[in-house]
Order: sequence, then C-alpha cells, then structure tokens
Amino acid sequence: MTPPGCDGQALKSLFAAGVDCLSRNVERVNRLNVFPVPDGDTGVNMFHTLKRALQEIDALESDDASLIAERFAYGALMGARGNSGTILSQLLKGFATGLDNAPTLTAQRFPRACQAAVKGGYAAVSQPTEGTMLTVAREAAESLGAADTESDALEAMLDRMIQAARASLENTPNLLPMLKEADVVDAGGMGLLCFLAGMRDSESSIDVAASRTASSPPVSSAPTEDFGYDVQFLMLGERLDLAQVRRDLEAMGWSVIVVGAERMIKVHIHVDNPALPLDYAIQTGAALDDVVVENMTRQHQRSLEKQSAAASDESQASAVAVVAVVEGEGLRAIYRELNCDALIAGGGGANPATEDFIRAIQRLPAAKVIVLPNDSNIVMAAEQAAALIEDKRALVLPTKSALQGISAMLAFGDATDGNAGFEATVERMRAAAAGTRSIEITRASRSTRLGELDIARDDCIGIVDGEIRSAAKDLATAALEALATLDAPGLELATVYYGAGFSALESERLIRRLSEAFEGLEFEAVYGGQPLYPFLISVE
Repeated sequence: MTPPGCDGQALKSLFAAGVDCLSRNVERVNRLNVFPVPDGDTGVNMFHTLKRALQEIDALESDDASLIAERFAYGALMGARGNSGTILSQLLKGFATGLDNAPTLTAQRFPRACQAAVKGGYAAVSQPTEGTMLTVAREAAESLGAADTESDALEAMLDRMIQAARASLENTPNLLPMLKEADVVDAGGMGLLCFLAGMRDSESSIDVAASRTASSPPVSSAPTEDFGYDVQFLMLGERLDLAQVRRDLEAMGWSVIVVGAERMIKVHIHVDNPALPLDYAIQTGAALDDVVVENMTRQHQRSLEKQSAAASDESQASAVAVVAVVEGEGLRAIYRELNCDALIAGGGGANPATEDFIRAIQRLPAAKVIVLPNDSNIVMAAEQAAALIEDKRALVLPTKSALQGISAMLAFGDATDGNAGFEATVERMRAAAAGTRSIEITRASRSTRLGELDIARDDCIGIVDGEIRSAAKDLATAALEALATLDAPGLELATVYYGAGFSALESERLIRRLSEAFEGLEFEAVYGGQPLYPFLISVE
C-alpha cells in the first residue's frame, strides 16, 4: 500500500519495484522493436538506464523524497543508453524537478511532478513523434488532471496513471502506421508501463493484447563498483538459446548485455574472473570469435596517469581529439589507423551509456573533442553527455553508421594535415559523412511486414541509411536489391566490410555478383569483424 505521503525511503522502494518489474520483461520489450534486426534492444537500454539509476540511490538512507528523486534521475542520466533510455532519463529528471525540493511526495505534488516529467521528456526530442513512449507518458500524466488531490491517495492516482498508460499503449498502433504494420505496440511505451506497474505491484496491467510476447526472467543486480574485467565476445553456432544465455551470464557478472539470434550472439559482461563467461560459452558448444578482455582497474589507473600528464603539459590543451563508437576488431583497427583518439565499444545492442561518453571525453587532454556515435540510436546519449561537459568543448557529429564515421575520419585527417580550424574541420567531416551511403546486411530476428516488404524470420534484409529496403532468402540477393535502390550512376566506389564469422573469400563472391549488376562501381573488400551484420557496404 502506498502511504498518503511518500517519503524518501518509500519512494526508493517504489523505484526499486518498478525496475524489478522491467527486469522481468526485458525480452518482452525487446521483441516489440519494429525493425526485425538482431540487435533490437529497447528493453535492454531502458533496463540498464534504470539499473544505473537504482545503483545511485542504493546506499542513500535519506527520508527526503526530492533528494531520492534527484539522485535517481542523475543515475538514469549517467546510465542512459539508446534513445529510449535517454528519453526515460529526461522524464525522470523532469519528475525530480517538479518535486521542487519537497521532502515528501504528496498527492498534491504528484500531478505537478508528472507534468514536469512529460515536459522534460518532450524537450529532449527535437521532433517528437506521437505513438511513442512520450505519448504514453503524456496521456498517463494527463489522467491526473481531474484528480481530487484533497481526497485521492497516491496509490489511487498511480492506478489511474497505469490504466491511462495501458490504454495509451494499446492505441499507439493507431498513431504510428509502422506499429500497425508490424502488429505491435510501442516498445518504449511498454517499458514505461512495466516501470509504472511495478511501482504499484500490478504486473497484470502490462498484459497488452497487441504485444503478443512472453516475459523474460529476472535480471541480476549489479555491484556498485565499476571495476573487474570487461569481457566481450561472439558466440557462433546453430539454434543458440538467446534467453537462456542471458539468464546464465547474468548470474556470473554485471553490466550484462546479450543480443543476437540463433546463429550469432553478441555478449558484453563485467566479471571478476574473465574465464567464467568464456568457459561457459565454450561449454554450450558455440564457437567464439572477436574476444576482447580488458582490465578495467588497469584502464582506470592509466586514465589517471594520462590526466596527470596532460595537466602538466598545457600545450596539449589546444588539440582536437575524436571519440568514436566502434564495434568489430577490423573496424576498430581502421579507426586507430585513422588516428581516432578514443574508441568506445558499443553499438549493435551494446549501446554505450551517457557516462561512457563523459569518461572518454574527460580522459582526453584535448580542449575540443568531436564525438562520432555511429548509430542513430546512440546520438541522443552522446549529445546528452556533450551537454554535461563543462571544462572543454564537446561536439557530436551525428554519424549514423561506422561507415559514415570512417569517411568523417578521413576528412579529419585531411583537415588536420591542412591545419584547418575547428569549425572548418567539423564541416569537412560532416560533409564527408553525409556523402556516404551505408548499407547493412543482416538476418531478421522475427517475421513482420514493413511497407511493401513481407519479412520472415531469418530472412536476409538490406538496410539502406537506416531504412529496410530489401528482404531475401540469401545475403547476396538482399545486398543486390538494397544496392539497386541507390542512385548507382552517380556513385563510384563501394567498400564491402565483412563481419565476424565470414571470410575474404565469401566477400569476394559477393563482390563478383554485385559487380556483374553494377559495372560502373568499383568494389573492394575489407575485414570489419562486426557482429550480427555479415556485410556492411559503404558507397561513395
């Protein structure tokens, strides 16, 4: 039962219950992603955002509700992953602001805080789209407009919000055609409903008919220490059980992200003993690839040493540095060769958090830093991080793929060699990225319909500049049809980056087929090593 007035510890318990409910429905939310890509991760992003928020208040014993809300929002802000997590963090920030330093959350203050939350969420998006989690949040808050705050208890108001959120969620397909075509409700809205329902101990409220998904098991909590080993690897095989792998690995460590499909699973985990997850993966019968093990304690120590050295060398403060989000052994090597100063592992379901960007930016001695998020679902978190940097200038160049990022890095090198100023360098990089068309070839994680395309699970799909343009039974046909949607006569060079588990020979076979259809294009093959996407093709 929620008390008439909610103090800090009571609010802390409500937040924890909401996070727990979402943790049990991560996979359910993931499966609602409209695009049937193997790294659909709305549930993962929202959960990790809230889990970081919960860590922020775990040791707080204050009875001040405003303090608890403020620290919870700060934790969400730092842990925000992907667009859904970033919007969620802004909703929580607005809620905390709306409490206006009140030590107790009362029925009178609750509607104002919820309205402030919605205001903050909408302000975070330059062009808000209705039929998303923003709509669900707004209509849930609006349900309190007619509340009798003199008599309504908080629990009654929360019940009203949950009912309104559920109705709003069920209506999202009527507001967003792509949801209706895919026969799903909005994933972010579902995640928000899970959080609210958990706060009220009313998980039955999330049984939305349009979702047609099963819930996932609980996700283990993470320690507050951010050290140990960062372990990343690919599991390759047949009929891999994504949900079971996630459950097993969550019992071994923290910051666990497991995405993919039956043939390839991408794993990211923090553990005290890196041998445990690697041995587990081998015992399942899967083949391992692209294994990365990093000692986070050593990284932290080196970071402190670099910061100390930078502080004693004022000449470095005038330099310009670049931070990029890159996934795949080969692609990371390319970025290093192009003098990218810092690489953040992520993308493809393992989206970095806001605080990952802040740490990377602050570790660099340069006074000006350019950030390449290389994924449309990472741009918001990167921009949120840049806005929080106070002692240097951080600018986000909203690259939507690693391929656009490579073009931007080439332009960065040319600008640096020519001693171009900061603004001129940024514009050259922006133009180079905009002039690069990106094609991603992967397999559909589920069946769906998008526009004129009927997509079956495991079909090969071609994604052109973020939009699915082709679906076929084999990778080559999907690539051929995707490339055909471009204005090929005006393009000259196509670079095929082959992913983890694929060989140069396979990429050459693909190139031969593409060359027969597009005689005016010159093709070359490069090892990218990216997970989940067998081929990435940049066209210039």
